[in-house]
Amino acid sequence: MLAALSKVNSKIGSVTVELLTLQPDDAAYASGLRTLGRQLVHIGVALTRRAGELDGTELDPVALLNAPDTEAHDRTERSEP
Repeated sequence: MLAALSKVNSKIGSVTVELLTLQPDDAAYASGLRTLGRQLVHIGVALTRRAGELDGTELDPVALLNAPDTEAHDRTERSEP
């Protein structure tokens, strides 16, 4: 799982540049966005499932799409005086 994350992370810059060059071609641009989006969703689901295995929580991956980022919210609350 972390190896897959590393692979996506190492290619995100070149994929972004490629997407920028594809913007004039709607079909190719949409395909590239879809591919990257799927890869990121798969990584996110895998990371969330593994976290659940470690701490016993269970979260429906579909719920992630509509849920606010509670960890970022928690960090913000903790950092306020």
